[in-house]
Amino acid sequence: MRIHFVHPKFLGDGLLQEEHDFLHRLFDALSDGGKEKMDHPDLFRFQGRRGQLYIRHRQIAEEMGIRGMPHETVLDRRDIEPGEWSDIQIDPQEVFADATEVGSGPPGRVPLPESREPEDFTCSGDFCSVIPGKVDLEILRGLWRIYRHVVMERSYARYRSLIDPVQGRGRGSVWMLFDVMMEEAFAQAPEEKGPGIAYETIWEFLSEEASDPERVEYQRLAAALEPGKVSLDMRRFLAAVANRQGNTDLTVSALLKPYLE
Repeated sequence: MRIHFVHPKFLGDGLLQEEHDFLHRLFDALSDGGKEKMDHPDLFRFQGRRGQLYIRHRQIAEEMGIRGMPHETVLDRRDIEPGEWSDIQIDPQEVFADATEVGSGPPGRVPLPESREPEDFTCSGDFCSVIPGKVDLEILRGLWRIYRHVVMERSYARYRSLIDPVQGRGRGSVWMLFDVMMEEAFAQAPEEKGPGIAYETIWEFLSEEASDPERVEYQRLAAALEPGKVSLDMRRFLAAVANRQGNTDLTVSALLKPYLE
């Protein structure tokens, strides 16, 4: 096992889970007081770059959430030094080697591209809720616009608690508070009413222009919801309706956008 350079959306479920578990072992080995000693090339690759592991972990956690896979672990970024966020130089051949390895196993959520451009495999432009360093309030609000429904699906109380940092209220570095709370949110199982509240909130913005068949389908999916359980079918449905209506405020949501890929 190793840390791959291709985006987590291309990994099969088993490989995604294996890389996640390995990443925690690697992060622990690289941190002060790490109990596990490893002899692995990634130990040297990520020496002094734990910030890059933190970003990769968040990408994996987000992908696990998109697939409805359980995720219960966090990484503590508060002892990561400012200099540990520097990028790792990636050899394109390593990217293609990763793609070959990934392609030999079960398919991921998104098929591997046929391109020979490394950027199409790493997908560095994809959304990621990590904030590596201090950012201005508008960037923070932009991230909140993308991820607010993800947090709401897990916990409405947590959603409410994040509003203050996004509005610039609170003490200390609000970007750090936001990031730490997002890390915790991605490791939180949905509360009993969280998914229903999130889906109903989104539907309120769509219902007026929805067709009669769409209203019937929403009611069917809402009636099938189980307390504390995410519904991939409901996410896909809401994404399709938002896309048909051209509601760009909702299609950018990380709760819906992945199902339009």
